[in-house]
Amino acid sequence: MLEALSSLIALQALDSAADAARKRISEIPAAERALDAAVASAQAAVDSARGTARTNADARRALEKDVSAIDGRMAKFEDHKAAVKTNQEFQALNHEIEVALAGKSALEDRIIALMDEADTLDTILKDAETVLAERTRDANAGKQTLRADRGAQEAELGRLAAARVPAAAAVPAPDLAKYEQLLKGRKGVAVAAMVNGLCTACHVRLRPNAEQQVRKSDAIVTCDSCQRILYYVAPVSGNEAMRQ
Repeated sequence: MLEALSSLIALQALDSAADAARKRISEIPAAERALDAAVASAQAAVDSARGTARTNADARRALEKDVSAIDGRMAKFEDHKAAVKTNQEFQALNHEIEVALAGKSALEDRIIALMDEADTLDTILKDAETVLAERTRDANAGKQTLRADRGAQEAELGRLAAARVPAAAAVPAPDLAKYEQLLKGRKGVAVAAMVNGLCTACHVRLRPNAEQQVRKSDAIVTCDSCQRILYYVAPVSGNEAMRQ
């Protein structure tokens, strides 16, 4: 293989690896936001459950105050019985007592219903708190992993940048200039393999003459369609594919 072509292939491998590292680093903030969103969602569920439980408790306390007020009225009714002088007054007092008792019974029924609901709300709150604890733990672990990944990718970028200097120096100046131009204009891919007569970058079939030139690997040949520099890769046979 032409030495310049071999050097270009090696340079492309370094640049592709650097692009992959930069892409991974660029994805980390979104991954961190997703972890934060999961925790925020769980926190919102806990806050909602706590709010509903507080509303339930406030309603029960209000009803209990109403029951206490009725008990106070009932005590006054009992005290008033001794002062009743006529049958009509006695019947009127008994009616007020019956109304008060009915009201108290209705309030107590509502309190019991709220107490039953409170048990369910307590379970919901505990479950929500468990989910929040799990998501918080997962988020902390996930962020730690992402920080480690960022550090590893940044270290890899440093290594690749250092390796690129001698790799670029090994490419003849005209070929390097063409490569750099293609790298900018072809989304980071300036050198592509030709397999079965196809450019693997744009998937266009080469002319027979161009295909033969690429197969020889003794000159810099570009794809007629995308202009990328091509190199030959022999197709994998069926038996070799099975062994892999």
